[in-house]
Amino acid sequence: MKCLRLATPVVAALASLSLPAFSQEVKSDSVAAVKTVATEDIYGSSPANAPAYKPPTWWQQIRVNGAVQTEFHFPVHDNLTAGEGYADKKVLNNTYFDLTVSAPYISLGGRFEFAKWPLPAFYKTPGYAGWGVPYFWATGKYKWMQLTGGDFYEQFGSGLILRAYNERNMGIDNSIRGGRLKLNPVSGLYLTALGGVQRYYWAHNPAAIWGADAEWSIDETFSKHFSYDYGVNVGFSYVGKHQGQTLKYVFDNDEFYRLFFPETVAAFDYRTKLRLHDFNVLAEGAYKSEDPCAYNNFTYGKGHTELLSVTYAKKGTSGFIQAKRSQNMRFLSDRMQNDLQGNGNINHLPAFSMTQTYTLAALYSYSTQYDGEWAFQAEVGHLFPRGTALGGRYGTNVRLSASYISGLGHMPNHAVASAPEGSNGFKPAYWKIGSLFYADANLEIKKKLTKDFQLTLFYLFQKFDLLVLQGHGGMMTTNTAVVEGQWKLAKKTQLRFELQYLATKADEGDWMGALVEVSFAPHWMVTLSDTYNNSRQVNGQWLSSRKNYYKAMVTYTYKANRFSLSYGRTRSGYDCAGGVCRLVPATNGLSLTYNYTF
Repeated sequence: MKCLRLATPVVAALASLSLPAFSQEVKSDSVAAVKTVATEDIYGSSPANAPAYKPPTWWQQIRVNGAVQTEFHFPVHDNLTAGEGYADKKVLNNTYFDLTVSAPYISLGGRFEFAKWPLPAFYKTPGYAGWGVPYFWATGKYKWMQLTGGDFYEQFGSGLILRAYNERNMGIDNSIRGGRLKLNPVSGLYLTALGGVQRYYWAHNPAAIWGADAEWSIDETFSKHFSYDYGVNVGFSYVGKHQGQTLKYVFDNDEFYRLFFPETVAAFDYRTKLRLHDFNVLAEGAYKSEDPCAYNNFTYGKGHTELLSVTYAKKGTSGFIQAKRSQNMRFLSDRMQNDLQGNGNINHLPAFSMTQTYTLAALYSYSTQYDGEWAFQAEVGHLFPRGTALGGRYGTNVRLSASYISGLGHMPNHAVASAPEGSNGFKPAYWKIGSLFYADANLEIKKKLTKDFQLTLFYLFQKFDLLVLQGHGGMMTTNTAVVEGQWKLAKKTQLRFELQYLATKADEGDWMGALVEVSFAPHWMVTLSDTYNNSRQVNGQWLSSRKNYYKAMVTYTYKANRFSLSYGRTRSGYDCAGGVCRLVPATNGLSLTYNYTF
């Protein structure tokens, strides 16, 4: 049975390759045009005697598509990976195969996953290893109604009370298994109702989740009364969680106390979006009832989040400014879990910090503090046009951004988790801003110097509280500089290089990095990179740690196929995406990756 279970999606994928008629969109206009030409050739200029055109049948409109993603890692044991637990394995692998079949009024699909011996980043994650079909669904559509049964992803608003999503590189998949109904009865009005249980690796958490969302684009409903420069959108969401009663006994002052947990927890979200000429304004708030759980040390304080964002965009200039205050907003589908990696989370709070793409700039990334934080972020970008003093011959792009994130006033770091069990937690003054968690300032300048060469200069300043964000050390300051160049050597050949340097007097000290990448369109790309920890401070003295992390990679692309072969080392540390961070181990070895879509 296991062999049959493993072979089923593979056979389905091979079968889909032999159905070329199903992999092309049928357009009635083009079919009719071909019919006319064909009948003229056979019957002359007048197709009076030609057979009547027949539209495609239901079977002929079936479409099959999917994707295959697999990565193999062959570990090489050395002192870098000693003690990581996976180095004695000959091969590690993560494989995903998605398949979707679509037809008029109905579509269905599923995903086969194989991670019996998962990649190093997930090898030590409890519950991650396994294989099977954890994701399958069927959707029916008729006019303005859509009904889904099985597994699905969903987000209400900004995700403050519900965000079920998949981020494979982070090992996050908190899909919901159950049912979902979507309605669009009138133009601009969108209604969603859902219910089910949430995935937790190869199982599902015990809590039942249900919810509803209503979003109304008033300008879309009354389009005759609104110009393109104005728009109004309002939304409201509700999410409920039900988990059976559990008792917890607390021993304090030589006495036992019983904690009764609420079986049902309710969360609400309300939001308003305004479009005013070149401005867009979003105001959103969320509230969560008493929800004692392992993360907040089983305290009974209520949770809430308020978010305000203003964006501006006009030809050549763009920018935004936003603020967020959150307190006790970890919303879990199992109160007894404390998974900080993102699985088991019903909701998601966005991180108000710049998403870094350069290796050293991303070395110290911010992770959202669900127990409580004040967060501010602003950015402005401008294109100096050609022919101006700063624009020069080809124009110049300049972008400046900054973030400031702190705790809540009169509230110690990780205060919710440190509050006594059974209490209502801390109640800091609303407008009071607490101690600094994270701050940064980013400056990026992109300048095309010649027809074939573009230069990018990037600078990052950071203040980073290691104790709050990583559990060790204290406040640190970093300065990171990056120079990137892109040089078109020939019509199909391009060279890209990076030079990076991170300077700090804390943690592991200074880092330097370099990258050279040559692409030969449309098939080949060769990349060489190296990151070196060139200094370390011990007892007030700087010492060389001589930690060297090199990598060589070759990538080949042919049509819908993409192969990647690499060899090298990666450092242990925190990998972050969207405010969620996970600790990943050091690796050394050969990796082979293959991606295919059909």
